Formats: sequence, C-alpha cells, structure tokens
Amino acid sequence: MTSVEKSTLKALKKGQIKEFEKIYRLYNGWVYHFICAIIKNSNIAKDLTQDVFLLIWDKRENINCDENFEGYLFKISKNMVYHYIKRELLLQNYLGKREEIEDGNISYIENDLDTKFFEDYIMKLINELPEARRRIFILYWKADMSYREIATRLSISEKTVSTQVQRSIHFLRARMGKIAFIGCWALLYSCC
Repeated sequence: MTSVEKSTLKALKKGQIKEFEKIYRLYNGWVYHFICAIIKNSNIAKDLTQDVFLLIWDKRENINCDENFEGYLFKISKNMVYHYIKRELLLQNYLGKREEIEDGNISYIENDLDTKFFEDYIMKLINELPEARRRIFILYWKADMSYREIATRLSISEKTVSTQVQRSIHFLRARMGKIAFIGCWALLYSCC
C-alpha cells in the first residue's frame, strides 16, 4: 500500500474534496478488508468503511500531517469496529439473547476485542513477510519459543533466528508506526 503524501493531507485539512477522494481510493480497500476480516459480514463491513471515511472527513481539521496517517486510520477503523461489536453485544444482552453482562465483565470483553483486533492486524502484516522469516517470527511470538529453541527446531543458528526476529519487529514497527506498535505489544503481552 502506498502512503499518502503530506501535501494531500494538508489539502484535505483545508476541505479539498478531490484530495479526500484520493485518500478514499488509496485506503478504501484496506479499511474494508480489515473490518471484514473481523466482522465477517461484507454488508456491515461496507457500512463501517463508509463510516470510517465520513469520520475522517468530519475530523479532517484534527489530522496531524507529520504523524503516521496509516496508524491514525487503523485506530479509527479499530474503534469503529469495536463500537459496532459493543453495540451488538449490548443489544443482544438487552433483547435477552445473552446472559446479563455485569459491569466487571465489560472491561474483560473490551480487552478481548482489542487483543483480537491487534492479533488479526499483526497476522495480516506477518503474512507479508518472506516464508522463512514468517515461520521464525510465529514460533517466537505465538509459540513463545526462545531463540535457542527455534534454532534447534529449524536447524539454524541462534544468530539467524535473532536477525530474522529483529527484522520482523522492524517491519511491523515501520508498518504500524512506533506508538501503535508499542501499544499493540503491550496489550497482547498483558493478556498472555
């Protein structure tokens, strides 16, 4: 995915509709696929994608042109999905389709949803890695194996494992932005 140019963001902040349309064309597919991967309903994903871009238009004056726009877009998309799911859970609860959710359990559900969003997003990014690097990183992250354990299992050196894990982390940090990356890791490891 190509990043949006700073000049386009500045023009969007001034209300230039053509620049907004350019951003929409650039990111619409990514937002839709991200939302659809979580919601698993294409019609709802289309509606939520439209809502994301309406919110960007409404809040365009607050966009920081010097920060990572993709991270900002990811945060808006995640929050849009989170609020949709929360509304659905509360509606189901209200209609008696679920057991009553006590106040203490709502934060637990929120943490589970946040963790799922981040895991899905990270897995989507990890799938862009070369196969060997992806296999090493998944063993490190998901199987919680040490460099030595991975090296033994794959018959490679610990230095190779270390290099591949560090390259994977660098890739994720570059794609997510430093703040989103740190927040994501903190959430995922606090739930383990």
